[in-house]
Amino acid sequence: MGEFINIRGKNLYIEEFGRHHENTLLYLHGGPGASCLDFCFYQAKALSESVRVVAFDQRGVLRSDPIEPDQPFSIDDLIEDCEEIRKLLDIKEWTVLGHSFGGYLALKYAYKYPFYVKKLIFEAPSFNIGLSAKSIIQKAINQFEIENQKEYIFQSKRYLEDATSSKELWGSVGKIFKDFLGEKKDYLYLKSLTPDELNSIYEESGVSDELWQRTQIHTYKIEEEGKIFESLLPIISLVNQPSLLLHGKFDPIFCEKQKNIYIEKAPNSKIIVFENSAHFPRLEEPQKYTEEVINFILESSKAAAY
Repeated sequence: MGEFINIRGKNLYIEEFGRHHENTLLYLHGGPGASCLDFCFYQAKALSESVRVVAFDQRGVLRSDPIEPDQPFSIDDLIEDCEEIRKLLDIKEWTVLGHSFGGYLALKYAYKYPFYVKKLIFEAPSFNIGLSAKSIIQKAINQFEIENQKEYIFQSKRYLEDATSSKELWGSVGKIFKDFLGEKKDYLYLKSLTPDELNSIYEESGVSDELWQRTQIHTYKIEEEGKIFESLLPIISLVNQPSLLLHGKFDPIFCEKQKNIYIEKAPNSKIIVFENSAHFPRLEEPQKYTEEVINFILESSKAAAY
């Protein structure tokens, strides 16, 4: 069970595992607004056999205090929350692991507070939401082609051609999900799991619908602010900590173009591909994921210079 810690005026829901270990891992969930629930379901416990793990629901998400509609809120608040948690828990430095949008946050946090980030781990990250959106739309088109959904193919291609910004592309993804895919959208993100298997993790948690609904304001304000639509690809080369990138072979978020830029620009980096995963390798190939993360955290910085 977790606890509530007051961070900058909000009670944030935090879970800790393996507190006796010297090396600490901070987990940043994606979404925006996905919560740390599914990470704590298996990986946090498995990893805590070797490292201390800290995971939390970000400000305004699920079990943490809600954000009121009239309250200011930005990505910078999430970065500052990470730093305040580190101070409060008296952690000198830690490895930061971010999934999807959490990878975006992890990179920004390491860029702003480099002296407190020992290593970085990215799981299926998005460093450029426009490129991720294009990849998602193309994967949807591929599925429509298999199903011979000609109207859906035509309209989706129009979205790709007409969008002039990352924000417009992201909006187009929302339209495709709502108008064409519905619940079938989850299949774009999964390879070895079914949507029912993934959703069962959330259902078994017993978290109420009311708590899930409060996340909508978090997501809305992040998108309204607009910083999420700014590419972080230019700062990859400026973050010098050893980094490990984990991604599923069938992931639509971490697309090939982002991967090529990461390979070219990221100093001191390594990539692990999960052959039977899409966007959730921690759930689709959990044992391999645990081993790769622990090996990376525990190896010396010198050995991590790939």
